[in-house]
This record gives sequence, C-alpha cells and structure tokens, in this order.
Amino acid sequence: MKISIVVSNSLKKDPRVIKQIKIAVANGYDVQFVGYKDAFYDKEFLDKLGIRYDIVDIGDKYIGKLNSIFKKIKRLISKPIIARKYICDFNPDIIHANDFDTLGLAFGAAKKCKAKLIYDSHEIFAENIGISNNKLLSKYIIMREKYLVKKVDRMISVSNAAADYFKEKYSIKRPTVITNCPMRNTLPLKEKSDVFEVVYQGLMVAGRGYEEFTLAGKFVPDGTRLVLRGYGTLEPKLKEMIKSEKVEEKVMFSEPVEVSQLVSAASSSHVGIVITKPVNLNFLMSVSNKVFEYAAAGLPVILSNIPEHKYLNEKYNFGIVIDEVTPESIAGAVKELFEDSEKYNQLALNAKKMADEMVWENEAQKLLDVYSGI
Repeated sequence: MKISIVVSNSLKKDPRVIKQIKIAVANGYDVQFVGYKDAFYDKEFLDKLGIRYDIVDIGDKYIGKLNSIFKKIKRLISKPIIARKYICDFNPDIIHANDFDTLGLAFGAAKKCKAKLIYDSHEIFAENIGISNNKLLSKYIIMREKYLVKKVDRMISVSNAAADYFKEKYSIKRPTVITNCPMRNTLPLKEKSDVFEVVYQGLMVAGRGYEEFTLAGKFVPDGTRLVLRGYGTLEPKLKEMIKSEKVEEKVMFSEPVEVSQLVSAASSSHVGIVITKPVNLNFLMSVSNKVFEYAAAGLPVILSNIPEHKYLNEKYNFGIVIDEVTPESIAGAVKELFEDSEKYNQLALNAKKMADEMVWENEAQKLLDVYSGI
C-alpha cells in the first residue's frame, strides 16, 4: 500500500508529520513525502528518513525588480501544480493532506490517480492570525473547505473542540481526533534547577501570552524564575521588555532546542506554561503540543482558559487553568504551585499519568485505523 503524505513545509520543524511518516513506515506502508522548500530545508535530515521525498522548489522564479501581483499569483499556482505532479508520479493508494493549504492539490491528485483522500486539519485555517483579518480571504477559504471536506474519504482533527466545530460548521461526520502528543520520551530527564523554574518554550508569536508571561516577572515571588525557550518574531520585543521592565533577575532566555529534545529540556524546570489566548477562533479551538511535552517531562502546567485545556485538565487534573491571561494571574498560579508543595506534587504525579496515556504510540493507532479503514 502506497501513501503520499503532503504538507506545505520541508518537514524538519513539523513533528506531527514526522510522526505520521514514521508510523506509516513502521507498519509496512510505502511512503512518499511531498513538501515545499522553506528556510528549514535540510537534505541530510530528509535522506535519513529512508523514504522517497519530493520537495517543491521554484527558487527565484517569478521574483525580481518587476515583481507584481501577477508574479505572486504565478508562484502560488506553480507550487501546487508541481506538488500534484510529484504525487501522481508516485501513484499512491492514499493521499494524506496536512492542512487546508495542501487540500486542493491533494484533491486534484486523488481524482487523477484514483487515490483515497485524507484531510488532516491541524487548525481552523480560515481563522488563523495571518488570515482572519482578511474577511474576503477567510470567507473564500470557508467556502472552499466546505466544498472539499465533503469530497474527502476521511477527515482528522487535532482537538475535540475543533472536531466539534467542523462537524457543526460543515454538517459532516465528526472528524477523527488524533492529538499531536509526542512520542514516548527516550531521552533522559534532567535534574531540576536549583531555582523554582517556570518555562514557556515554543514559537514566540502574537496571541500566545508571551508578553504577559514576561511581565509576570514583576509579580512572581522570590525564589522563582521565568524562562523563555524558543524563537520567533516576538523575541526582540520580549528581550527589550525584560530590560525596560527591569525583570532581568526573574526572567531569562534559554537557547532553543531540537524538537526531539523538548521534553528533556523542559524536565529541568518545575512548571510549564501554555497560555494561548482566544484572540481568534483558531486559537480558541486549539491545543498546543507543549501541553503534552510538559506532561511527559513530569511538569504541572499553567493553562489559559480555552475549551481543550479545560477538557484535558478536567480529565487528568494536571495543572491550573487561569481565568484570564494577565501578568497577575500568571504570577498568582506560579505562587500557588511554589508555596503549596502538596498540590504541586499531586499535579506533577497526575501529569505523569496523563503522559503515559497521551503519547503518539497510542494516538497513532487511530491513524492506522483510518488508513486501513479506507
């Protein structure tokens, strides 16, 4: 059985798709990966996968001094055409399209080579930060997605909240929920920091409470420290905030690590932070990988008040859900965990129990059932 797994990046920074490939290969599928060349393209990394991969790379074509809307449209059109050709050359039995931006090309390829089509939605694409402010584009995506989801053979979603949204929005069968939790950690956990450390690791972009977390350094008790680990567009702003707010003694940056090392890196801290704000529907319905990475590291987690966070915490009781993402509420939760050792230890124990259940090895069986079911 041949599967084409498609995503609009070069894979290295996409742990969910990496895991899809690994589980498919491990279960005897002949796998092709199709992606787009980006800043993280790493040929050596792709070679090590031991599968066929095809990377769409149009270089500087349609770029230049005479750059125009026409050239931008040509670039947008050229990429899916090339990707579709790569897929059809492989002639798969199943095409696994990751996110809306690959769904159209995958649908065309599936029709041409008579393959089954799986749509794996990692987010509510029409409502992400880069699109939701453009009402016309958002409406187009909703119309297009509504049409295409009724043509796919199976749909997958990353959270229960998002699955319910798609079911109601498009009047379809509820998508299969396959949570993006990590593979069982095989790296050794680290010794705890001497200081009670609260870590927020990941992509530093707007809407995820990084500014409020940094300002919480003004209110956290002595003996605690806030750590930012990762990279992103907010990094310069956050570093400037640390200086201007004079919180250098309470807030620090730590070097980013590879995806495979996130659990091990987090384990040296005492508490994890995931405070995605409901600034749009996509963030409201989301669940971050960080939740499961922290749990795998044995950390209680401070969570923002969005549906999937509440659902998971009601089920496993592994953290504190704060009502609002403010510096004061973050600091209050840190203070509670710092001072109440009995509560801290119970939440840490519950986090470990959650991590034993919420691992990719368990979630992956759902994906294999989807493959075999179609």
